[in-house]
Amino acid sequence: MAIVNGYTTLAQLRAKLTIPTADTADDTMLENIVEAVSRWIDAYTGRIFYTTGSETRVYTPTTPLLTITDDIASITSVKIDSGSRAYGTTLAATDYDTLPFNTAAKVTPIIGLQITPNGTQRFYPTISKSVQVVGTFGVPASCTWLEQVREACEIQASRIYKRKDAPFGVIGTGALGQVAVVSELDADVKALLAYPIKRLVAAS
Repeated sequence: MAIVNGYTTLAQLRAKLTIPTADTADDTMLENIVEAVSRWIDAYTGRIFYTTGSETRVYTPTTPLLTITDDIASITSVKIDSGSRAYGTTLAATDYDTLPFNTAAKVTPIIGLQITPNGTQRFYPTISKSVQVVGTFGVPASCTWLEQVREACEIQASRIYKRKDAPFGVIGTGALGQVAVVSELDADVKALLAYPIKRLVAAS
């Protein structure tokens, strides 16, 4: 199988595990593990570390000045609706700021829209799904977080792969006694994926 939206490659994981080039017996297993761990990372962090194609999504504003969105890599248009679901008002780029500020400089995703102080438009927080955003969603490919995400994926995938040698949850004994394999994210993985990589506020 081919890995879909995985956070490391088969070659990178094989290298981390020091699997000889000629030994391809577990390649399918490794690909499955990479994809499973990647989706586990999505669920843990509350975001995806790739971009979608162009999509249209709708949100309910938090206040007349603020709408929390999914991660956005780029915006094509923002429209608002007063109740008809026609989304007849298109906001100009000068009508709103993207949050957090300086996302372009930091190369991080947009997570919200805020009406500018001198803007004449307002969101409608009492109307469900009254903000429509067209754009690409997810974390941009140039984001500085992606190297940490790759490392986190490889650590967790390596740990899961080694479980095949631990039928009773123990991979060996040493000076500290038995070494157990547990079914949760590795502590180093959690550290790598901590805020700001882990999202704390969900879209509305």
